[in-house]
Amino acid sequence: MGRFIMNKAITIGAAIMMSLSLAACGSNSTSKKSSTSESTSSVKPSDKASNRTWTYKNNVFDAGVETYKFTKSEVRNSAESGKKVLVLYCDVTNNSKKEQDPSNAYMVIHAYQKTNTSDVKLDPGAGVERNENGDDPLQQLEDNLNNKLLPGKTVHAVMMFTLKNSNPVKVTFENANFDTIGSKTYKIKKFNSQSQTSDSNSQQQFSQSQQQNNTQGQQPSNSQSQTAQSQAGSSSNGDVNIAGHSFHHEDFYGTDILVGNNGEGEAGEWAANDPSVQGNPDVKAQLNSAYDNN
Repeated sequence: MGRFIMNKAITIGAAIMMSLSLAACGSNSTSKKSSTSESTSSVKPSDKASNRTWTYKNNVFDAGVETYKFTKSEVRNSAESGKKVLVLYCDVTNNSKKEQDPSNAYMVIHAYQKTNTSDVKLDPGAGVERNENGDDPLQQLEDNLNNKLLPGKTVHAVMMFTLKNSNPVKVTFENANFDTIGSKTYKIKKFNSQSQTSDSNSQQQFSQSQQQNNTQGQQPSNSQSQTAQSQAGSSSNGDVNIAGHSFHHEDFYGTDILVGNNGEGEAGEWAANDPSVQGNPDVKAQLNSAYDNN
């Protein structure tokens, strides 16, 4: 009888020890999971983040004060009827001790797609098609890209580009000097017939627009100089007018740059690619003056 009681006590004791061991394991697992979750939502901000070398590797674009980790991509119907957008999902981290604007990425991240005649730079997307409730299913992610990001924090966001057709899209990544440091090509699935028709029309319209721009670009250089000289200058609100285009000052990762008010992008890049002002010495002088004075 004594031996039976002793064996039973040992069995009960072993069961209690096993229960406590399992509870401890469960606690450690939960703690580890919570820690992992926190580590993906914040980092230790640094006042030297701006000194980091900009890189693009393995789907991670490190822009010094901010890091963009691209996690997946997909093609969705655009909010614009008959169009589609390439959606790039990313995690954006603010590495600095100051608030940052994640949407600045559109100044150094560009997408290109070939049409029948050209390698076209794609416009940022205007959102995706609304769901059955009339809501934008990616609204929160779009807001995260446009809202000021607090120091050390990470948010899920999306970048979008409006597609011209179903050809592959090449996305390029530039550094602070607007030099390309990396790229990635995304394959696009074939559109349905309605989208293909719309894309075909878009290509024709783009081709006609390019022909008009090329014609303008063939005007004598004296005419370009006179236009640039007469239309260049600063307005009362601080905007800079160059060859009939208005630009405003904007902080770009700690550097003051000129950005077009009508979708021209950074002024230097616009001047280098727009046929109507390409190679115009007066436009170049105006840009040099604007940047040297700031």
